[in-house]
Amino acid sequence: MRRTELFQPDNRAIRDELTCVVLAGPPGSGKSTALILEAIDAPGIYIIAAPRIDLVEEHHARLRALIDDMDTGSRPTILMIHSQQAVRESVDRRLREALYEPVSTHLIIVTTHTALMGLGEGDLVGCHVRIDELPETAIVADEIGLGASWPMMAALYDLIPSREPGWFRLSLRADAKSIGLRQILGDVGCSLVEVHRIAASRGRIVEVDLANWEDASVSDRRVRWRSIWPLGSLRGCRSLKLAAAGYSGSLVDYATRRAGGVRVETLQAGAPRTGQPQIRIHFYTRHAGSTVWWAGDGRTCLAAISKHLEKAGFEGYWSSNSSTRPYFVGRLDGPECSPRLSGTNSLRHHESCAIIYSAKATRADAAIIEALGLDRDVVRAAREDEDLLQFVTRGAIRDPAYAGGYDVHVYDCEQAGRLRNILIANGYDDVTIETVDEPGLMAVVRQRHGSEADAGIVDPGTAADRRQRDRAREAERGRRRRDEEKNARIAAGTYRPRGRPRRSNAV
Repeated sequence: MRRTELFQPDNRAIRDELTCVVLAGPPGSGKSTALILEAIDAPGIYIIAAPRIDLVEEHHARLRALIDDMDTGSRPTILMIHSQQAVRESVDRRLREALYEPVSTHLIIVTTHTALMGLGEGDLVGCHVRIDELPETAIVADEIGLGASWPMMAALYDLIPSREPGWFRLSLRADAKSIGLRQILGDVGCSLVEVHRIAASRGRIVEVDLANWEDASVSDRRVRWRSIWPLGSLRGCRSLKLAAAGYSGSLVDYATRRAGGVRVETLQAGAPRTGQPQIRIHFYTRHAGSTVWWAGDGRTCLAAISKHLEKAGFEGYWSSNSSTRPYFVGRLDGPECSPRLSGTNSLRHHESCAIIYSAKATRADAAIIEALGLDRDVVRAAREDEDLLQFVTRGAIRDPAYAGGYDVHVYDCEQAGRLRNILIANGYDDVTIETVDEPGLMAVVRQRHGSEADAGIVDPGTAADRRQRDRAREAERGRRRRDEEKNARIAAGTYRPRGRPRRSNAV
């Protein structure tokens, strides 16, 4: 039975505007549960997408348990698809086969955000899409060097002008030979894998600030690339719901509004809290942290904070940037976690946490800032602040009935203030901020030398520009060489200025 046989023609049409219902509410309010229960109760073909494979497996297990407890009625078929299963076929192929040849009229497919975003509009016709948490990789940008590998890129992709001047979309050439990620890794390392993976999908677009592949051969040229996936990419689906506490003001929100074609309706999910914890946010410095600062003079601050947490007997869950992780490993007894913990429920027994972390806008984010018309503070709020909220609400305060104490450790006072405001906005009434004076970091002043985000930018130019500069440099070298030879002949008394040759006196 093909999927198209299940729906009437008017339901199969791809509409010009899609309605997305955003289930809002603080972490722990039951948004994910609402998505799962709806998929069980209302027959149809569903895709439930989660941020990570561990959450996909968690949702799958929960669905199985709920279905096993059903007393009567028909039971939906549950199918889990992700990349760590021992199956030869790719995730994309298995997912499309499951959608186009459904094994049941009531089918629930559980997969990852990445797999969902790789689908095209036609793949989703008639399906109900349910997204648990914000897709973290929907808006990505970076810089890559292609000095040696641009011929391979030219053989694989044409460059099509984008709507924004100076940007060009990667389009797979009709005559391009198939190339696998293993082969790419063997040739050029990891930097290009994400570009190829996204460019190969039907649901996503990759753009580069490059009009001609040969321009990537310019010395020190860093090619900027970006991929922006708005919710409008799911226009083919029958219905769409997204469960996320921080949708408003997220990068996905900005991208969706800018692209248009989606009407967002917000629906509050879950009941209000029945308990109010006493949340104490502790901070160590009055200057802002960043990975650039921590790689230099800020290292002493990290060392002091890790020593203080160790001495204080900190036992909560914790996280940091990967580059600063060595300062805390071995000193803290609690479990180390990723700074991005959306959807995780396994830490609810902890009454404290620490996140010494920065996710501010970087130089590579300029591509996103330009495309979405944002500024650096908006990017920081959409990324760092969302990560902070998701991280700290994975502990005991995730339980709506919890009314005990809860300690949070962050790096600086500005982070602490923003986090307090976010927690209050999410229904936590008793949130205080406390300084930690013991490490002696309150008086540390961070010196800034220019704009860290813009440091090291090289004017890329084009291959034609490079050839013109090379010719000019060669001409200048020739002029200097002639001047040196002239000065040497003058010093030796053998110099003869240019002019008409002397007539010979010989008969």
